[in-house]
Amino acid sequence: MPRIFVILGCATVLVFGWMFYQYTVQQKEAAQLETYQTVLLEKTEQIFQQAQQWEKPIQVEVSDPRLTGDYKIMSDFILSQMMQRAEARNQYIRDLKALNWDKFLDIDRLVKDKKNQYQETEQMLQNVHAVVDAYELKTTKQEENALAQAKHLPIKSIFRQQITQSLRDSRDSDESHALFELEKQSLAKADEIFKVLKAHKWEKKNKLIMFYEDAPLKQFNQLYTEILQLNTQMDTIRQKNRTELKQKL
Repeated sequence: MPRIFVILGCATVLVFGWMFYQYTVQQKEAAQLETYQTVLLEKTEQIFQQAQQWEKPIQVEVSDPRLTGDYKIMSDFILSQMMQRAEARNQYIRDLKALNWDKFLDIDRLVKDKKNQYQETEQMLQNVHAVVDAYELKTTKQEENALAQAKHLPIKSIFRQQITQSLRDSRDSDESHALFELEKQSLAKADEIFKVLKAHKWEKKNKLIMFYEDAPLKQFNQLYTEILQLNTQMDTIRQKNRTELKQKL
């Protein structure tokens, strides 16, 4: 789960806590701040829980009648950004699943496709590259648009400045970026594996791909090992993000 949830949700609550005491001591606004914190945490958890079920679109009502004024505007904006980023990620996963990307190295699929000059695999890789490029472009635009919108939110300047800075910080430290970079590296390895499969003779033996020569076998095994290592790194990032968010909620 993207680290943006932790940074824009829980960390923002803490930041506005000490900012409030510098800004005002009015009892009414103190109560509104407490409600703001509660709403952010509750709805962040809702978004997080729904985002785990990537097969379905996220449907969380970000607006909350308990909030008014600046706190309502800030809450709506922050939660909307969370949802947009989480949904973009889940749509990306759905798109890859629709292309059977998880079956890329399925040996039975490869055996069948080899008989057709690898037409299916060629098209799969082309489509996956298109999905990855589109997702990268979309997330970049989302970040840029969020910064532009934050600068013009109709709220107190001190709040506006902090939200803008939080977005910049999250862009630099968001571990979803690191996760996506690993996914792109894995795709590059898949391209290399496919080149080895196409260029050399091999057959299925005991549910394994066996090459007729040692050199391509060694190359294939090395690339496959590197993909497994990348998968391990990705799993570590995903688990870390889940753990951090659960600790905050």
